[in-house]
This record gives sequence, C-alpha cells and structure tokens, in this order.
Amino acid sequence: MNAQELVRRLLRHWPLLLLVPLTTAASIFFFSRFQDKKYESDTVLYTGIASGFKIEGGNNESGQGWQATATAFDNLLSLINSRDTREEVALRLLAWRLQEEAARPPAAPAAPTGGVLSVVQTKLADKKKTPFDLLITPSLKAQLTGATLAATTQRVTAAYQAGPASPVYKLVNSKDPLFSENALLTINAARVKDSDLLRIDYAAKDPLLCEKTLEILTQVFIRKHKELFTGQNESVITYFTQSVQKAADRLREAEQRLLAFHEKHNIVDYDKQILSSTDEKQAAADKYAQLEMQYAGASSTLKSVEGSLSKRGESNLKSQEIIRLRNRLSELNNQTSELEIMQQAQPSAATAARLASVKQEAAKLDTQLGETVSSYYNDAHASHGVAVKDLVSDYSKNNLQVEDLKSQLGLMRRQRELAAGQYNQLVPLGAEIRKIRREVEVAEKEYLSQMEGLKQSKLSQQNGIMASQLRVVDPPYLPTQASGSKLLLLLIGGFMGAFLLTGAGVAATGLLNTALQSPAYAAKVTSFPVAGVVPKLTAPDALQLDQAKRAEDHLARQLLLKFQQPRRAGQPYTIGVLSSQGGEGKSAVCASLAASLRELNISTFSLYPDDHSFQIIPADDTLLYSPLAALAPGVSVADLTGDGLAPESVVIIEFPAVLETAYPASLLQDLDLILVAVRADRAWQPADRTVFKNIQSVTKAPIELVLNGVLPEYVAEFIGARLRPATSPYRPALPAHPQQALLNS
Repeated sequence: MNAQELVRRLLRHWPLLLLVPLTTAASIFFFSRFQDKKYESDTVLYTGIASGFKIEGGNNESGQGWQATATAFDNLLSLINSRDTREEVALRLLAWRLQEEAARPPAAPAAPTGGVLSVVQTKLADKKKTPFDLLITPSLKAQLTGATLAATTQRVTAAYQAGPASPVYKLVNSKDPLFSENALLTINAARVKDSDLLRIDYAAKDPLLCEKTLEILTQVFIRKHKELFTGQNESVITYFTQSVQKAADRLREAEQRLLAFHEKHNIVDYDKQILSSTDEKQAAADKYAQLEMQYAGASSTLKSVEGSLSKRGESNLKSQEIIRLRNRLSELNNQTSELEIMQQAQPSAATAARLASVKQEAAKLDTQLGETVSSYYNDAHASHGVAVKDLVSDYSKNNLQVEDLKSQLGLMRRQRELAAGQYNQLVPLGAEIRKIRREVEVAEKEYLSQMEGLKQSKLSQQNGIMASQLRVVDPPYLPTQASGSKLLLLLIGGFMGAFLLTGAGVAATGLLNTALQSPAYAAKVTSFPVAGVVPKLTAPDALQLDQAKRAEDHLARQLLLKFQQPRRAGQPYTIGVLSSQGGEGKSAVCASLAASLRELNISTFSLYPDDHSFQIIPADDTLLYSPLAALAPGVSVADLTGDGLAPESVVIIEFPAVLETAYPASLLQDLDLILVAVRADRAWQPADRTVFKNIQSVTKAPIELVLNGVLPEYVAEFIGARLRPATSPYRPALPAHPQQALLNS
C-alpha cells in the first residue's frame, strides 16, 4: 500500500475518522466536567550541594564534580519520594486536620429546600464521599484528637502502627485525595536548572491543605536528610570509640607489665643501667688489675727491706709489739678504704665522722710503730753501706703501702664481683624488656591510630551536619486561585489520539486485506490481464452512471481490438464468460457486453444456462442452454447456436460457476476469448488458480479478467478520468497574414 492508496482509504472512511474522535472528545468532556478544582503551591529549598561550605575545605570547588552533584540531588529526590516520607507526612497532615477540626466550631446544617429541581441539583452537587469521610468517624476523631498537636500526632501514629485493621492504616493506604500516601505521589520535586535550589510543587483540591502539606513535607524532609547525613557516621564513631577504649586498655596493661617488670628487677632506665653496669664492671676490672700490679711491686720491695733488716736484727723484728702494731694498722687501713667507698656511694655525716676518726687512729698507730722500730735499731748501721735509720723508714713505708694495697685489693675484688653480678643480672633481662617495650609500642601506635580514626569520623560527622543544613528560601504559600483546567488539553489529546488510532486501524485493515480491489493488484495476483471493470455504484448520481457507461464502452473497445487478432476462419467470434463461484456478475457482464456491441452494430448472440430462466427472457439473439446436455463429448458451439450465424457476428456464452457445478468443457475448445468475472471485494484463492490453470490446458483461448464491483477511484485509474470542460474553450489564434489574390482574378 503506497501513500496514494493510504490517502484514498482514509478518505473512503472519513465518517469513521470523524465520528470516533468526536465521540471520544464528547466522552472526555462529559466525564471530566465535574472534576474538582486543583490548587497548586510550591516551595524552594537551598541545598548547598554544589557550592556549600564544609569543614574539610575546598569550598570554592564543585565537590566531586558534576556526577557527584547529580547523585546528591538524586538522593534528595529519592528521599522526598520515599514511601516512609509520604507516610509520615500523611499522618502528620491527618493529625493537623483533626486538631484543626477540634478547634473549629461545627457548621450549622443548611436548611433543606423543597421542589424536585432542588433535590436533583442537590444530588448532582453532592460530592462523592472520600475514604477520610468513611473511615474517620466522629467517635474515632474524638479518640485520636489530643490536647495538643504533638499529642494528636502521637495518637495517630500509634493507631497507624496498630496494623492493617486500623482505620488510620486503611486511610493512609487508600486512594484518598488528601490523606493517603498515594495522593502524595503527585508531589513534584526538581532541581532549579544548575543551581543549588530545589523546587517542590504540590496540587490539591483544598488550598489550605495544599500549603500545609508542603510545610509538613519540608519539616520531615529536612529532619530525615539531617538524620541520614549524621547517621552515616554514627556506626563509625561507635566503632572507633570502642576501638579506642580497647586500645587504651591494652596500652595500660602493657605499661603496667613494664612497670611491674622494672619494680621487680629494680630498673629505672634499663639502657642507662646496662651501660653503667658495663662501665662499672670494666672499671672495676681495670682498677683491680692496677692494684694487683701495685701490690705485687710493694710486696717485693717489702720483702727486700725485710731481708736487709733480718741480717741486722732479725730477733727484734719478730717482736710481739711490732707485729701487734702492724696488724692493728692493717685493720685500720681496711676500715679506711671501706668507709671511703661508702662515703662516695652514699655520702653522710656519720660516715664522714667515722672515716676521720679511723684515719686519725691509723696516723697515731703509724707514728707509734715507727718510734718502736727506731728504738730497736737506733744505734745500728745500715746494711751494705746503708744506714739502719733509712732501712727502718723504708720498711715502715713499704709495710704501710703493702697493707693499704692489700686492703684496697680485697675491697676492689668484692666491688668487681658486685659489678659482675649486677651486669650478669641485667643482661638476661634485655630480651624480656624489649618484648614488653614492643608490646607497649604496638599498643601505643594502635591507640594513636584509633584516636586518629575517631577524630576523622567526628570531623566527617560535623562536616555532614554542616553540609546537610537545608534552608527554606521560598516557603509554601496559600493559593487563592485554582490552577488552570487541563480539560482543553484532554479534549485535544483525546481527539487526536482517537483520530490517529482510528486511522491506524483503517490503514492496518487495508494492509491485511487481500481482496483484489484494484485492476493492477488483480493482474499481479492472478497473472491474468484485466480486460475491463464494472464500477461499484455507491450512489445513483449522474457522475457514477456516466463512469459505468464509460467502463462498458472501454470493455467493448478492448473486444474490438481482440476481433482483429487471428482467429478461426468462417466461424463467429466466440467469447466465454466464466467465474469460480456464483454471484460474481457473469450475467451482468454478458448483458452489458452484448448491449455495447449491439450499439456498435455488431451482431451478437448470447447463450445463458437454463437456470437463468427467471432472469433471462429468450429472444432471437438470446438463448438458454442446458449445461448438463452440453457435457456430452463432441458438443460444439454451433450445435447450440445453429448454422445461421455470420462469421462477423459475436457469440457470448455464460458458463456456470466452475467450482460449484459441472460445466461443458467441450465448449472451451471453440472459444476465442475467455473472460473471467470476479468480484473485487474477495481474495484470489488457490482453488481459483488451480481451476483456471486446468482450463488453460484445455483451450488455446486467452484468459482475461473482468473485475466487478470496483471502487470509483480505481475505475478512474483504469479507464482514465474525464477532464472537466474549461469555462471558455481555448482557440489558438493564427498569426495575421496578407490576403492572397485569387488565381482567376
């Protein structure tokens, strides 16, 4: 189907294309004229998503970019449109309405007016009861209404949470136009271009409830948005708080173990103590070695002096007095060394006084010992040329030095052993103290890390609080006028939609229709050329009658051309009119064709089946024949018409329906042309194709179609449209030329 055929089909069904849209528009107008008026209000909020201030810095930047900003706005819109938000707004709005009704005095009922007309007007004007009127009864209102709005809200919320059987639950989940979450689906929230502003629109049939709904929605939305932002870090802060406490406990336990270890082993600073102990051990060893060398030298000198003195008066040296004094002096020297070490380690006044007393006693004893020795050898002479006085003096000095070194050597031996013991005691503690220190260090690092996480989470929470501070820039207002009705748009949309759907349906039926319809399509489907058409008379006007006459003449002219083609010599031109089924218009084609040929002064003889006796009246040029009698082999057309026909005459034979009854097949061999009458409003079936293929195998006559019931536009395409006469006929004017002289003048 091309565009031209589509336009023709739409024009053909113009009443349907006009009636259906008009009916649709009328229905929309009828059912929409009693709609409630809508009052619309809006509010604008500043979000600060793209340019808001934050603790973390970067206030002049656009956050995470366009994608993050778009995601943040999508989160806001999703929070506004969430079911939980709508339910809370509906409950708060219901509580406000109940509180408002309780504070407002009841209105007096209107006095009834008489008359049938007033009753009808009252019925028409009465509004349909909403779920609020049906579910929230006066007794339930009294139960839900509290002393304050907060108390009423608490009661309404408790009633809603009672379960699906609660009237409040049913109201919120109903289709109430004001107090249901379904009604709040009409809330429209959108970002204002590329700014930080968010516009929220809402329309309701009550202007006061429209304003209050937006006001409650703004409060609920801002609170939920803040809870969402601050609640994101609550679990994180709780985790870090617990982790910090656990890390602090572990650090405290590690420090207590380190402190107990120090107290147990008398450690103040292990590193310094081990270093000091090492130094003391080494110093004691060095000092002991030095004293040992000095003691060996002093002992050797003393032995030499004693040897010299033994030669002079060995008996005197063995005196008990000298031995006693020497032993006592040795004891005093030992005490002096011990007191000096004690004074150096822990200075005290008592130790200093004791040390001075011992030194004084040792000095006296040393003087006494010298005097005693001198008295024994006062008159003696020195050995080997050495004076005895000098030997005694050397002996006293060496003796004192040996005793002093001996006492220092013993004391230093004990000090070396003490330093070695302290060192040996500290060395094994190194691994244990390093282990405890590592535990303290790990616990301290963990504690500091958890503290840093806690600080960052609290900082993020404060940043979220600052970023989530939504502010109302333009509060909701009370609408005073109803918004414009969309009835006109509904009418236009309904009309256009019905028109397009009807047109699409008409076009679809045309595409699905496989009827022959036009001559061109019939020739394409049947593979037979179309010899002529019979118009479908939709209205008996002069134009259609003229078109039918022209179609008959066109068919007659086509036959005149066929007459000039080679045919059987000495025989009339025989035309067979066939059809697959009855009612295809064969008789009309035969009668029309015979009349047209007679108008052209062509002798025509028509043969009709004898079942047409009620339609056809036999005459000189018209006969009825029996198709059953013609079934006999060898029957020819001449047997039916007789021998009185001239070769220039035309014989038209109507055959019975070839798919319904038996037809005289022997007559097909005498035909010069076969015309197949077929209705234009039916499809060409495989049975039609098969039967005429079989007929082609019997006769040599060409088969052509005569399409019956063709629409006027297709008839005009086939036979050509007649041009309308112009208002004034065109007569071409010849150019002026001089008059020529006659030859005989």
